[in-house]
Amino acid sequence: MSASALPKPERVNQVWLEEAMDSHEKYLQGILGGKRLSVSFKDGRHLDFSGRNLASADMVAAELSHAVFEGACLARSNLFGANLESAQMRECDLTRADLRGVTLTGANLECANLHEADIRNGFILFRDKNGNLIPMRDGAAEISDVNLSGADLSGAKLGRVIGPRTNLSNANFKNAKLVAANLADSDVRGAIFTGADLTDADMSGCVFQGANLSGAILYNTNLDGADLTAAHFLADDLKYAQTTNVRLPRSLASLDKTIQEIIADHILWIDSLGRKGHQADLSCIDLQHADLSGVDLQAAVLSLANLSYSKLRAGRFTMANFASALALDADFSDADLRGIKFDCANLTGASLRCANLSPMHLIGAIGQKVASSLRDARLDGVDLSGSDLEWADFSGASLCNADLREARVDNARFVDCNLSGADLRGTAMELADLRGATGIRS
Repeated sequence: MSASALPKPERVNQVWLEEAMDSHEKYLQGILGGKRLSVSFKDGRHLDFSGRNLASADMVAAELSHAVFEGACLARSNLFGANLESAQMRECDLTRADLRGVTLTGANLECANLHEADIRNGFILFRDKNGNLIPMRDGAAEISDVNLSGADLSGAKLGRVIGPRTNLSNANFKNAKLVAANLADSDVRGAIFTGADLTDADMSGCVFQGANLSGAILYNTNLDGADLTAAHFLADDLKYAQTTNVRLPRSLASLDKTIQEIIADHILWIDSLGRKGHQADLSCIDLQHADLSGVDLQAAVLSLANLSYSKLRAGRFTMANFASALALDADFSDADLRGIKFDCANLTGASLRCANLSPMHLIGAIGQKVASSLRDARLDGVDLSGSDLEWADFSGASLCNADLREARVDNARFVDCNLSGADLRGTAMELADLRGATGIRS
């Protein structure tokens, strides 16, 4: 059946839509005269649905390409077969939405909530003039060239619908169904896959830095050429996966020195201003459960290291590089972290209570200082209570459910941060840069 033979969708405009959305919100509140929103089989391209509560709306097979849904609630809505190509859906709530057969090519779903959404294939059939049933489209849900960074896809049913080279950084796939999914060469840094079913999935070439694969089902999962440096997993998790050319973290046993010797050599390097000893380079090393409390690793390199569950209390880490490190539940309380670099690191559940992340003032350089940088870091559930965050840069970071009570945030940058559920009691957030920040409770 040709496209011209299909029923032409009725075009609706923004004025009609505003009235229909007002009526829908009355319907949700049980107000007399309210009516459920239905744009099913209608043409709503480029229209603005942003910020509205449209839970349980009917949008079956709607033409919604380039529409704006930023911050809208579409929980439990029926979007079966809808065309959402290039739609703007940042922070949209799609909890338990029916997205079967949907087209999301080029859509922006950054930080969207797709908890338990159904995004499998689905078909809408029409009868032609001869009575034959013919699909409206091919029925295959299509998610390619999509930004799903920071999206919550926990418990979602996805199957094969996500295409390769997709931005899935910091996305939550806990208990999601990704059987036979093709995620080859996708960016999955910081993503959560605990309990996810990745049977027969193609994840070759994926970068898993900061990702959590603990408890994921990886039966016959293709990890050829994948980078698992600074990823969290157990040896048994990879038992039945295809791991040809996979890049794994280095163990302490593979080094030519013990950790104690490396630290002693580093302290000599510090005390001699670099004339003796050697700078500690612990990048890509598995340091899980290590006790480094009180250690002096100023200006050390720990990028891509796995410090999960380690004790680093009261340590000196000024100007150290922890970029893209994994430090789940690590303890940095009371540590000296001035001028630290935690860009793209995953510190979920870590404690930085009473830590010092203020700028590092450079000796001999009057007025020059290096601010601590935590850009694009995953800091969900982190304890920053009582910490000094003056001038620290959290741009693009996720601080969901973080504890920021009594923290000093003078001139700190929280640009485009997600602060949903963060405890800000006793913290003067008005002294910080909050442009584009979301989730701040008034």
